[in-house]
Amino acid sequence: MLYRNKYLALSTDCFLKRLENPCVYNITTDELYETNEEAFEFLELCDGSHRIAELKYEEEFVEWCLNEGLLKLTSKGSQRHFILEAAPCPSLRYLELQITARCNLKCLHCYLGEARKIDMPVNTILAGLEEFEKMQGLRLLISGGEPLLHPDFWIINGLLPQFGFRSILMTNGTLVDRQTAEKLNVHEVQISLDGLEHSHDIVRGRGTYKKAINAIKELRRQGKDVSVATMVHAYNLNDFPKLKKLFAEMGIKEWNVDVPSIAGKMAENKELQVPYHEAAPLLEHSFGGGLYTSAPGYACGAHLCTVMPDGDVAKCGFFSEYPAGNIRDGLGNCWERITHIALHELECRCSFIEECRGGCRYRAKLEKDIYSPDPVQCYFRGVLNRPHNKLERE
Repeated sequence: MLYRNKYLALSTDCFLKRLENPCVYNITTDELYETNEEAFEFLELCDGSHRIAELKYEEEFVEWCLNEGLLKLTSKGSQRHFILEAAPCPSLRYLELQITARCNLKCLHCYLGEARKIDMPVNTILAGLEEFEKMQGLRLLISGGEPLLHPDFWIINGLLPQFGFRSILMTNGTLVDRQTAEKLNVHEVQISLDGLEHSHDIVRGRGTYKKAINAIKELRRQGKDVSVATMVHAYNLNDFPKLKKLFAEMGIKEWNVDVPSIAGKMAENKELQVPYHEAAPLLEHSFGGGLYTSAPGYACGAHLCTVMPDGDVAKCGFFSEYPAGNIRDGLGNCWERITHIALHELECRCSFIEECRGGCRYRAKLEKDIYSPDPVQCYFRGVLNRPHNKLERE
């Protein structure tokens, strides 16, 4: 190999992660590479302090890593510190921080209900991020409420570059102008867009669609990855083909289409509800997919937890009434108390169980209990083909 006197270093955007299996994670491209122990130990030595000539290596492997952008060659040596504490099992890969309960909108389908003036303190956030990194976390989801309304949002934004995980801001987009887009330190912004203009504005308020579209344009202009989250409701059922074309034209990285659980304001606004058997086929419009995988043998959500604005930690935001503790007592301690449901514990017995992981446990709970099938996934996979409950018959 050429450049034997050059130093070999893990690329700046790549981080070693000791998950259930050793991995390398590129936080910019959002790609996770699983390795064996031998390769992982070699990559640990690629901290920038060793010349190629000092290392024992397989030339083909190093060439592949260089071509893939996992490793880089440098003329000047330095030493990078890796955080390699073993992750819990299952690992906590995705952490949602609801940093505030404030919101500037009154969306008719919001599962959180009314906005409140509750903000997670910056020191609590910092401690949580430090622990998440030690736990080998991959993705931080910054949400709310509307996270940009946190009184110290820009202080929080300033903390993000020091951590070795991917950060995603989840926002309604109405507060994202050119200046805001320029200042954001996150790797990705997820914009909530619930239909074309008429359909979106019905549930989120007049003028919100144009602001959300403008936010996407400004973020893309800054080179930010942008994803979109869309909830199925009674007024956007015919919008999906045009939305898909629009998002392709705008360079959207990922489109998450979901059927809302009947909770919060959605339970109050019954005119928005769509029978599951009609809504489920629209999931097919989703694209991208990201890294939201589940550990083998576990149901959906095995790698995710949510921290509410008051610090309570739960399986996800829908399970806020069943906290496993408070983040002030330690994120790791709370994670250990969360029940991770094994696939064999579910009532699901169809051939798609490894693909859908049982679907949403909260929707299942609304149907019967936490171990029952998620009807949305059952309709989407074709396991159910006709209405089976009161809501869907109405």
